[in-house]
Amino acid sequence: MQGAVPVVSWGISGVTSWAILWRPMCLLMLAIWTAFPAAALEVRGSHFIDQGQILRLKGIAMGDVGDLPADENPYPEIARDWGANIVRLSIHPGFWRDDSVGALARLTQHVEWAREAGLYVIIDYHAIGWPDGYVQDKFVASDTKTTDWYDTRMSLALDFWRAIASTFKDNDILFELWNEPISGEAEPLKGDGANWRALQPFWQQLTHLIRGQGNSNVILAAGSHWAFDLSGVGDYPLPDPNTAYVWHVYPGGELAPYEPVLEKVSADHAVIVTEWGFEPGSKEHWSGTAKSFGEPFTALMDKYKLSSVGWCWNIYYGPALRNSDGRTLTAWGAFLRRYLRGS
Repeated sequence: MQGAVPVVSWGISGVTSWAILWRPMCLLMLAIWTAFPAAALEVRGSHFIDQGQILRLKGIAMGDVGDLPADENPYPEIARDWGANIVRLSIHPGFWRDDSVGALARLTQHVEWAREAGLYVIIDYHAIGWPDGYVQDKFVASDTKTTDWYDTRMSLALDFWRAIASTFKDNDILFELWNEPISGEAEPLKGDGANWRALQPFWQQLTHLIRGQGNSNVILAAGSHWAFDLSGVGDYPLPDPNTAYVWHVYPGGELAPYEPVLEKVSADHAVIVTEWGFEPGSKEHWSGTAKSFGEPFTALMDKYKLSSVGWCWNIYYGPALRNSDGRTLTAWGAFLRRYLRGS
C-alpha cells in the first residue's frame, strides 16, 4: 500500500508560503553542494584519490600528439588489451609556438578519444631544459624551416598553460608543468635540493596561472636532472595541495643511493613516474633488459605504490613499445603490457 501523499493547496496563500520556503531551501542545497563538491581526481597526502578511493595510475606515454597518426584511435586498445587506466599526451614547445591552433586541435581530439575510452589523461608540456635558460638541442627539419623543438622560454610555457587551463576543465586530466628540467648537459646530480629550490618560483608561477583560470586539476611537478632528482621536494613541497611529483627513470645508474630520497618524498606526497623504460642492446641511455632494469624497477615502484606511465607508444621515440610495423611488441612493450595487466 502506498503511503499517503500530502495535499498542497495552490491558492494564493499556498504559493506565497511555498515561495517563502523555497529560497532558504535553495540556499541550504547550495551550501551542501559547496561543502561536498562532485567527486574528482585529486591528491590527498601520498595518494591519488577518486570517488573517495585510493587510485594507482598505471599506463602509457604516447609522445607528442602531432607525431601520432591523425586517423587512428588507439585508446580503446590501450584500455582494454593493455589494462592501462591513464595515458600521457605530450606537446613539444616548438609545435605549440609554430602552430598553437593545430596543436590544440590535435590535443583536444586525443584527449576526447582517451576520455571516451575511460582513461585518465596527463597533458605534458614536453620541454627539456631550464625555464628561460638552457635548451637541449633538438632541431626538426622540414621543407621550409628548421626549428628548435624544446624552446624553454617561460613566456611560451605561460601561453601554453593559459590555453590548456581554460580549455580542459575535466578533473580527470592532470597537468604536467614541464617535462624534464635540466640546467645544462653537464648538470651534476648533487642531490642537495638546490636545483629544486631554484625551480620552485617557475612552478609556482605556472600553478598560479592555472588556478587563476578557475582550474582545480591535479598538477604534476618535476625536479631537475631530467626529472630524476627528487631531492628537496620532501623538505620544500610546493604550496598547492593538489600537486603530485614527477620522477623519470631509465637504466644506466644505481637506484639504491636515491631510494632514501624517494622514501622521504613518497611518505607524504604522491609520486608518479611519467617516463620509464628500457631497450636491450640500445646505444642510448635506456639500454637495459627486463632482468637488469625492468624487474627491479617495477619491484621498487610496487614497494612504494608509485603510479607510472611507460615511454613510449610512438614507434619513432625510444624506447618504443612497438616495432616499426606498429603491431608487434618490442621486448620492452611485452614487459610493460604484462606489468599493466598484472600478469
